[in-house]
Amino acid sequence: MIVSRAMAYACLTVLAGLLAFVAVLLILLTVVQIARGEAVPEPAGRAIGTAVAAGLAFLCRAVARRLV
Repeated sequence: MIVSRAMAYACLTVLAGLLAFVAVLLILLTVVQIARGEAVPEPAGRAIGTAVAAGLAFLCRAVARRLV
């Protein structure tokens, strides 16, 4: 039981980090495209994707803390 909780904690923590990294990359991509004067292809879709990635990162981190 302890090993499975430790594995779940580790997986959720890594997943939260990856999702947060994706959200930061999406924001950075948007900022760079605006700074270069390029049109952002799907601004609403990108904003929704960023919000979903950040929300899932927060949720995974909250569940991981709950396991400890």
